[in-house]
Amino acid sequence: MNEILERLKQLNLGIETIVPIKGGDINDAFRIESFNKKYFLKVNSATNFPNLFVKEARALNTIKETRTFPIPKVLNLGEVGKDFQYLLLEWIEPSTPTVVNWEKLGRNLAKLHQNTNSQFGWSEDNYIGIVLQPNKFEDNWNDFYSNNRIMPMMKLLRNKQLLTLKQIKSAENLCKQLNSIFPEEKPALIHGDFWNGNIVAGENGEFHLIDPAIYYGNREMDIAMAKLFGGFDDSFFDAYQEMNPLEAGFEERTPVTQLFPLLIHAFLFEGYYVKDVQTILKKF
Repeated sequence: MNEILERLKQLNLGIETIVPIKGGDINDAFRIESFNKKYFLKVNSATNFPNLFVKEARALNTIKETRTFPIPKVLNLGEVGKDFQYLLLEWIEPSTPTVVNWEKLGRNLAKLHQNTNSQFGWSEDNYIGIVLQPNKFEDNWNDFYSNNRIMPMMKLLRNKQLLTLKQIKSAENLCKQLNSIFPEEKPALIHGDFWNGNIVAGENGEFHLIDPAIYYGNREMDIAMAKLFGGFDDSFFDAYQEMNPLEAGFEERTPVTQLFPLLIHAFLFEGYYVKDVQTILKKF
């Protein structure tokens, strides 16, 4: 950590105080204070999670280029030796959002999803949390969701002996049925890890996006994750629907779109997330 601070001193930030921030399961996080500014510093292993912050910085800048959301400015990033990587971001001073802010969040997400592509996937594999997610381009959502999301995670959970061979078979059966579950839609640019911990109401309550796991996917993935972990005002969903209505049958598809984030959480935290995964797979 001292080596990282030495590196940051070269930026002439006027660092006076470093305050550890609790609550993150993924990175060590700190608020850096100077006499008139604050910064947000994230630190993690460079060996275990190669290019974690390089990929995050690229994703933040991609969202910025869409002009749909404010995002924290990337100020500096790098590695120190073989042990540490760090990312220095603009500090977002949190505030309490209003209904108007929640409505704008819904409209902004709808606008983000209107950025489309000819294929599902992304130009590189990236991370959701600290789990590397493959992003090989596919021509249709069903192949992408099967080959890049569901089955790779099933394999990881099977390797940890958290799931049975029967449950692997159920996942394979689910993947074969995806064509009849999802309507055809254009690949949409999605945040990819859209839960209430990754939105921050900054100045005047306007929401900023943080910690993206972006790719061109099915836009229902973002909405389903928002519903899975809660914390979103109903006006957010209403505003999204008004601007970019979801296809009929969304509610019935929600367990299938929530399967991937539940697989991620089962892998990272085990416990009742494994049971949630098992409950969804039972239907197949």
